[in-house]
Amino acid sequence: MTHGAKLGLAIGLGGALVGVLAPAAAFFWMNRPKPPKEPLRLQLDSAGPYVVLATKRSREAYAPAIQKALALHAGAERLEFEPDHLDALLDELKKKQPRYALVFIQPEELDVNFAWQWLKMTAQLDDDPFVDVRTGFVTSARPEAAEAFVDRMARAANGQLLVPGACVDNLGPVEQAPPAMFNTFPAAMMLPDALGQRFTARSISHGKSGFTDERLASMEGAGLVHFGGHGHPDRIDDGLRAVQLPGLKLSPSVVFNGACYTGVTYRWYDQTTGETVEKTVQPDDSFCLRMLEKDVAGYLAALHPDHGMPVYQEMEYLACEGAPLGDVIKHTYDGVVLGAGGKLPDLEPLSPGATLPTTPADVMLRGTAARVLFGDPALIVCDHFLPGPFSVVSHEEGGRLKIQATVSNPDLKSTFTDTFYNDLNPQAPFNDRALFRVELPAGWERVSAVNGIRVTAAGKTVPHRLIGYAVERDGRHSWLHAQIDVPAEGFQQSPLRAEGSTVELVAEH
Repeated sequence: MTHGAKLGLAIGLGGALVGVLAPAAAFFWMNRPKPPKEPLRLQLDSAGPYVVLATKRSREAYAPAIQKALALHAGAERLEFEPDHLDALLDELKKKQPRYALVFIQPEELDVNFAWQWLKMTAQLDDDPFVDVRTGFVTSARPEAAEAFVDRMARAANGQLLVPGACVDNLGPVEQAPPAMFNTFPAAMMLPDALGQRFTARSISHGKSGFTDERLASMEGAGLVHFGGHGHPDRIDDGLRAVQLPGLKLSPSVVFNGACYTGVTYRWYDQTTGETVEKTVQPDDSFCLRMLEKDVAGYLAALHPDHGMPVYQEMEYLACEGAPLGDVIKHTYDGVVLGAGGKLPDLEPLSPGATLPTTPADVMLRGTAARVLFGDPALIVCDHFLPGPFSVVSHEEGGRLKIQATVSNPDLKSTFTDTFYNDLNPQAPFNDRALFRVELPAGWERVSAVNGIRVTAAGKTVPHRLIGYAVERDGRHSWLHAQIDVPAEGFQQSPLRAEGSTVELVAEH
């Protein structure tokens, strides 16, 4: 059991919601999935600047891969750095102000401590708490695999590699199911039904010994793949294991992994015993390294446990925004900032014997901040095809900005879920949330206070709590981000989840 599970959040850790939800799915069975919809034609965001970075140890080992990346991004600048000395790199990034960074790094150089330090550094290009550099990583124990990974991204961006218009949601093992059970059924329970506008969706649920080698073709034909369940660096617990991945059949795809530790490439920190123990995983046993050798163009996963719902939030954000993968992972980091009250949380490095966080929110915030993108951050997977959760309008009046956010797409699911808190109704696993941003008028570079908050649903006032707000400066634009929570009545149930529900607030200049 993870530390977060001991703190009462077992339902959400590592995306492991299937123990509660999937048994109902066991009644459905589909032998032949419906054909995929129109293939996705990936492309690159042309906004810049773009930098290609490499650790000094990666300079020679990944030289062919680095050259392919530079050829893909004409005009990109190349920088080298030492993972243990990011201060000098920060000075360079402040001068160049890149929007995107592709980082080549050795597996043993990348761990949760480096990821947290990188996150903090890339939020320091200006004085707001949000990430300024959208980052993707390239790594491999085999240099030729790193080159092949970059080549796949390039061929996808050039239209030579088509990604199928289908989605598979592998929910992970179901503890209550017979061990050998393996079911495939239509739709994706944890994603909005409207996903079917762009993807043929299907889900997989299985027993604790159900994902056998005979099931390795079960995700073929999908362009978006999600893995759920608890995890370790070498496996999804009671599910797919790293040693099976060479035989796994995957179509060209982008993979979202919600299982704990499945982004680990070498060093990791085990906290299941109540204390921090440093461990390592060998290359052939690393789920992440093995996955990056498959036919994937992007992989989002975590280097630490306890990151709950954000993996599904990433997929919903992708559908609503059509954003590059770098913006998708940035959206997760933005959620961490707001969940921590408008600032980056404490991300002090782990070491053997390190004290564990003491509250569920601290556990989940740090775990979510450990999610990373492997792949090109400028890669756009699809155009947006779903409306966003809120329609936001504002008007300035006497040095104050009155803002109203109206629910415009209540069919979204995880977007409205606050994975960090359940204090407003402890009987529900999580609070519900309204998380949105609004562009500030010219001349507004800061907000001194947010007040006058009112949440209304079906003509009635709804209790609420301001979780956090902060101003982000992005080029010539300034944005106010805010998160207001409301009590949930159950899992993904609250009065907020109705079209026309509103959140009103006043920002003071």
